[in-house]
Amino acid sequence: MSLVTMYESSVRRKRDEISRLKTDRVKYVNIVSNCSKKILTATKQANSTKSSSTFKSRMNEIDRENKKKTEAEKKIAEYDKKIANKEKELLREEQRLSKAKDDKYKQIEHQRKLALDNLSLDLSIQRENQNNLIKEVNKLKEAKEKINILFIASNPDIEFIDDDGNSVQQQKLKLEKEAREIHESIQKSLKRDSISFETRWATRVTDLLQFINEVNPTILHFSGHGTSDGKLVFQDNNDKPKLLSMEALVELINASSDNLRLVVLNNCFSSIISEKIVDNIEASIGMNSSIGDQAAIVFASQLYSSIGFGLSLEKAFQQAIVSLKLYEIPEDQTPQLYVSEGIEAKNIYLVTKK
Repeated sequence: MSLVTMYESSVRRKRDEISRLKTDRVKYVNIVSNCSKKILTATKQANSTKSSSTFKSRMNEIDRENKKKTEAEKKIAEYDKKIANKEKELLREEQRLSKAKDDKYKQIEHQRKLALDNLSLDLSIQRENQNNLIKEVNKLKEAKEKINILFIASNPDIEFIDDDGNSVQQQKLKLEKEAREIHESIQKSLKRDSISFETRWATRVTDLLQFINEVNPTILHFSGHGTSDGKLVFQDNNDKPKLLSMEALVELINASSDNLRLVVLNNCFSSIISEKIVDNIEASIGMNSSIGDQAAIVFASQLYSSIGFGLSLEKAFQQAIVSLKLYEIPEDQTPQLYVSEGIEAKNIYLVTKK
């Protein structure tokens, strides 16, 4: 039972008690009134009679009524005292009731405020969670729309014997220039924010899986030397050539992430490898003979520029070939595009088409 309920019950009880006391008091008030009337009447009769017996009788009556009146007045005084005490008690109970109601109101208001604060906090948390969810969705959406290009370069020192039997150091490839031209062409494209371009240099065979796992590429670009029998030239810890067989490269592609869609082998004699690779990915580009530095740079930079403008792989490859012709580089028949069975290059978009 709450304090309010208890005090309300007490107030009702006090009021009932006062009401009963007042009702009982009325009985004695009536007695006093009747006695006063009888005394008045007897007094008149006593004053007007000439009979001694009547006079005596009326005086006796007056005494009796005075006694009854006095007793009734005492009772009235007692009831007045009781009623006054009860009214004091009622006042105290009403004050307690009022305080209990105020306390309860304050408690309710406090609880309501706490509930509102909690609701506000919950709403704030919900809004924050919603905003975080939107951010995460946007990140996922952005991540889904964004592609990673991994440029893997290896340019070891290569010596060969010339026709006179002399040992000759082969000229270094211009791989840094190729990477720079590709990066600049991407930055000038419409979809530059959808493309991440990562480079790795002086790559050893043992580095390949590490680099692929780090970047999780959509496009894997190899740049360096290639041999006529379909091997790619990497380097060892001493900067000496280290050959990677076609079979090993195919296995490497098989073991790569499902995110990988295109492999570009900007190496000499790499088309034989590209043709094998498309058994496991959507597309691959390789070279059917040797390719010069300038041709490799022009072809690659235009290829990624066109991809960066949201063109299909078919159109991007065609524009890269046209670019060789525009620069009057007579190697436009060297790059070869291969796609997986059942897939058409015109339907391959590496960045979002919209």
